[in-house]
Amino acid sequence: MNNFVFSSKFKIFAIISAILIVAGMALGTALHFVQGTFFNYGGEYADYKSVTVSYYWVEFSGKDDVEKLCNEQFGAAGVRAYVTLDGDTATGGEIVYKFSPSTDSEKLAAAVDAINAKITEATKSEFIQSGAHMNEGESLLGGGYTLWRCAVALAAIVAAQLIYMLIRYKVAAAVTAFCADIHNFALYAAILALCRIPVDSTALIFGVLAVAATAFGWGFTSLRLKRNFKNADNAKLTATQISDKSAGQTFALNLILAGALLLSAVLIFVIAIISSMSPTAVLPLVLCAIAAFVSAGYGTAFFAPALYPKVRAIVNKIHTKKPSQKGNN
Repeated sequence: MNNFVFSSKFKIFAIISAILIVAGMALGTALHFVQGTFFNYGGEYADYKSVTVSYYWVEFSGKDDVEKLCNEQFGAAGVRAYVTLDGDTATGGEIVYKFSPSTDSEKLAAAVDAINAKITEATKSEFIQSGAHMNEGESLLGGGYTLWRCAVALAAIVAAQLIYMLIRYKVAAAVTAFCADIHNFALYAAILALCRIPVDSTALIFGVLAVAATAFGWGFTSLRLKRNFKNADNAKLTATQISDKSAGQTFALNLILAGALLLSAVLIFVIAIISSMSPTAVLPLVLCAIAAFVSAGYGTAFFAPALYPKVRAIVNKIHTKKPSQKGNN
């Protein structure tokens, strides 16, 4: 990418970013009024209906028998859980089946009645301790705790980068860094909204990681810019040409930094396949990692280098005006 002219493509990059961000925000807003949800909330942020089945060792020797019994009744009722959680208690175990909020409550209630009837039939006891019951859960968006922590982390990264850039690489690099951080996070959010990727705490974490990748990536590009501006061999080059040259030299590194997010998605999916985890359960996490890679990679390797010459020109124009204004006074 050493010969790629990033600065000349700024309008194209700006149009692409604007289309994606505006489309994501527009779709999210429309769905907020139609369905009451801007993003496709998942995990701990999603409303759900659930069936909790508690069983005792004195009545069932293991969870396999209980799971088989429950799955048969759910299938007969025409309902399907999107996640299953289980754990042991002091006297037995508990299985929680979660269903989407749109699942027919009457069908779920019928399945619960059928499960309890099968439990009674299987135990053949007058005093039955095992049983199933239905619940409906309404999300409170994690109580705001995760949102608050991620917002603090995001603000800390942006503030630290801005201060560091101002001290070491001056105003143009700092302003570009700030714009790149906001641009990449907004692009990430737009991709989540457009593709309806389930949003939970993991999605927020990957958003913060995308901004962190942006900070490191633009930091390396700024270092290269500083060295190239001081290099006597580049004396005949314009600031825009030096900017394009620096962006080309750090292009691969920026993609590698963003690629770490994509690598994490691959590793998570592979671990899910070879372990007892369901690949379907980790798919939203993988999709969030891919969205973070796209936003951080595109924003840091393409958008920010194309933006920098524009910002530098504006900053230089402001600096050159100040002396003349003082002289007129």
